[in-house]
Amino acid sequence: MKNKTCFFMILCFCLLGLAACSQASGGQTAAPLTETTALQETSLPTETQALPTVTFVPETTPAPATAPATELVSLTTTATVPSTAPAPVTAPEPTTVSEPATTIPEPATAAQEPATTVPDPISTVPEPIATVPEPTTQTPETTALPAIPSGSKSDRENTEGEDSFNEGENTPCWVETYQACQGALSSYFLKPGDRIAVIAPSTLPSWGAVNAVVQGLKAWGYVPVEGQYLYKHPRTLADCRADMVWALTDASIRGIFCVRGGYGASEVMDGIPMDMIRNAAKPIIGYSDISVFHAAWTKAGLPSIHAGMNRTFLDEPGAPWVLAQQQMMQGQLPVYVWEGSPYNQPGSAEGVLIGGNLSTLTTVLQTAYDCTSLGEPYILFLEDVEEDMEHIHRFLTILKHAGVLDKAAGIIFGEWIEVPSESEITDGSSRGGAFNSVADMIRRSFFPESDIPLAFGFPSGHGTVNYPLLMGTKANLAISGQSARLAWGE
Repeated sequence: MKNKTCFFMILCFCLLGLAACSQASGGQTAAPLTETTALQETSLPTETQALPTVTFVPETTPAPATAPATELVSLTTTATVPSTAPAPVTAPEPTTVSEPATTIPEPATAAQEPATTVPDPISTVPEPIATVPEPTTQTPETTALPAIPSGSKSDRENTEGEDSFNEGENTPCWVETYQACQGALSSYFLKPGDRIAVIAPSTLPSWGAVNAVVQGLKAWGYVPVEGQYLYKHPRTLADCRADMVWALTDASIRGIFCVRGGYGASEVMDGIPMDMIRNAAKPIIGYSDISVFHAAWTKAGLPSIHAGMNRTFLDEPGAPWVLAQQQMMQGQLPVYVWEGSPYNQPGSAEGVLIGGNLSTLTTVLQTAYDCTSLGEPYILFLEDVEEDMEHIHRFLTILKHAGVLDKAAGIIFGEWIEVPSESEITDGSSRGGAFNSVADMIRRSFFPESDIPLAFGFPSGHGTVNYPLLMGTKANLAISGQSARLAWGE
């Protein structure tokens, strides 16, 4: 029995030595036990540990000794248990394995503090102006142009700041009386409360111009209705034409007020059937490029009003010519008397008043709306703006060759505004002497010995003073050396 006790003590010391060597050679602390680890309670003393089953055979013992069943422990794990753990190790609960959130940082927490790792873009991006170099002030070298002979056409066209003059704008004029339109046309004109289409069938107007017309018509007692494409930008030819077609075909519209002239009315008119104008039977108001429509209305047998547009309500709202326009739109026709000119050709004439802007009128010749081909007597009215005497001469030459001047029962020349002072024909090199004025050029070039009644200086057109004219209906003209008189009616 003593031998057995010694044997058992030697066995324990050997096992403890093996365990100490294993730890000294880099053995790690045992990993936590898994769910499949089977543990059993032991009755070993606290100084001994649960170890794997080991069979030790001493050299002096011929056969292996067997320890009592109560003193040997059989383990199924290969893990090494630290000798310092006084209490038995228990397996972790299954829920511990399925709760990884306690060991993984929340993504939102990491993203909540970018300021510590991402620099402020405002403080790191330089001001744009600091990166743009200052524009150079050095003027590039230019090649000198060859000298142009003084007085040539090219020299004048390239000269900035040409002087210009106005003619006919300030001619004294007054309204002798007003006469109410009688007969079939008495219901043709407008009355307060009527709906008026506000359109711009030529150049695109500004918002200020449109607003002036809209507010002005309201002040006169009308109901202005703006066209769909009135100030659409950009605007097509089809858009301009669509507004005109709407103004003509909408039965609730009683009149058409144009905001401005400019350029392009001829193209719009090319797509408007004459029957549409005739069936609409509505007055149109405007001047300048709107003269194309005056020609069409005249050819359709309808009156139209050559009068101010947005400037009617912007320049001098209380002026006598503005009052005359307001009265004419309601069928109260003025009788004009204006101061005579030394270039007048005395006489009297009766006929349908036609015309308007000189350069625009030449575009209607030989068209379906050529108002000069009425087949009855007419009185011709002409005016223009920013055309020099050379161009005025050219347009009048076209009318002369077409027979328009010679067929006229009488002619009224209105305002010539911003006429360039220099022109190829003003020096008289090809016309027998310098011209003193537009009226001088007209008389000497086109009517040197004519007996057609001619009146100059009627204040209507592109000047500040713009008395209205009723186009497309019969008028009476009486001219003397001291004055001229224009009235409408039989």
